[in-house]
Amino acid sequence: MNKLTKKCKEILALVSTKKTSGKCPPEGCIVFRNGYWRIISNKTGKLWPAKYKTKKDALNALRAYQVHKK
Repeated sequence: MNKLTKKCKEILALVSTKKTSGKCPPEGCIVFRNGYWRIISNKTGKLWPAKYKTKKDALNALRAYQVHKK
């Protein structure tokens, strides 16, 4: 294997890992904490500052963010 092929494989491995890895736990990015539904940032792993009374409200906020982001 030449150096260029090896380097290309290394880069592809990094890119594919980066696309599939996130900071949300396996159970999802919406969690119930301290009496509120919260959203975990998939980029940072930190909670969004917003607090939601229902899981549906949190899900709608996450969907709105994803649509706006595109």
